[in-house]
Amino acid sequence: MSSYTITLHNVTHESASAIESSLRSVNGVDYVDIDVPSESATVNSDLTYNEVLEAIRSTGVAAS
Repeated sequence: MSSYTITLHNVTHESASAIESSLRSVNGVDYVDIDVPSESATVNSDLTYNEVLEAIRSTGVAAS
């Protein structure tokens, strides 16, 4: 299990909810915490960093 901190760009409370819902439905994601004011996400997952990024980007939010 790896822990990633991902920078989100122009995240809103609504998009943060979409990211959380999307990631929680992905097999291998254990923990998700979105901090809207700091535009960051902490994710504990068996996925690779790039797989987590792609899952976030699939919600329409830019992430790096």
